[in-house]
Amino acid sequence: MNSFLKLLAAWAAFGVAFVVGGLLDGVLHLRINLPVDHTPIPIRLLAFAAAGAVLVAGLWPLARGLAAGSQARSAVLAVFVFLALGANSIFDGAIYTSAFDGAFASSLLMYLLLAALLGSTLGWGFGGLSGATGFARHGVVSLGGRTILAFAAWPLIYMIFGAMIAPIVLPYYEGGVIPGLHIPPLPTILGVQLVRSLIFLASSLPLILFWKGSRRSLWLALGLAHTVAVGLFGMVAATALPAVLRVTHSAEITCDSFAYAGLLVLLFAAPSTNKERLVGAGSFAQGMRSTS
Repeated sequence: MNSFLKLLAAWAAFGVAFVVGGLLDGVLHLRINLPVDHTPIPIRLLAFAAAGAVLVAGLWPLARGLAAGSQARSAVLAVFVFLALGANSIFDGAIYTSAFDGAFASSLLMYLLLAALLGSTLGWGFGGLSGATGFARHGVVSLGGRTILAFAAWPLIYMIFGAMIAPIVLPYYEGGVIPGLHIPPLPTILGVQLVRSLIFLASSLPLILFWKGSRRSLWLALGLAHTVAVGLFGMVAATALPAVLRVTHSAEITCDSFAYAGLLVLLFAAPSTNKERLVGAGSFAQGMRSTS
């Protein structure tokens, strides 16, 4: 029940961020772009609330597995939310939609507030102080090569899964079915994916450094966090989009997020030691005895 209340607090922080952000937009006279959406307002609000719940639930396993002080945990989670959700949405959305045209300042403000409030709530509510497995030990040359490989891998992963769904989504982008959706030239797409690769590396490596569990659990938690931040949050809230686009892009984002997270874990994460496994097993057994 304690964890449930903490998750509710994080969901409330999500709502507060957007309410405060909206108020500040009005005070500062910042432009906001609203999509053309004929969905009834109550349904749109429910979808947005559900998207917030999805975001919180998707970040929860990652927050639980961090081993550092509460301030450090809050900081790395806030950085992840701001970069993987905020900066990524702005860079990617700017080439495919008109959602951020003239609304860069208001969007940046909103994502900063969301990152600060949500990161702090999750960082203070979950995680521990010790036991981080961190990075695997590599020499400078090896580490540099792994970093280059991770940087180059994201555009390739993106293009592979994007090509799989292209026959489904391209007619919507090319046919003008949805105002503001378009396909930019290939060099523009590749350039933005390189920027996104830097964003994903910068937001993910601190989380790997502070992780305290196995590499498998890190892969699952990091893959889920990328899935919800990079796209699932937006797809749940995007009631203006046809269902086929929301479902197809959600499946694509899930696949490339877990593929990318798996690569990062293989390249950088240290395996948990036998001693840590025994301590974890003992703690689990003790907890089971205390509940019986």
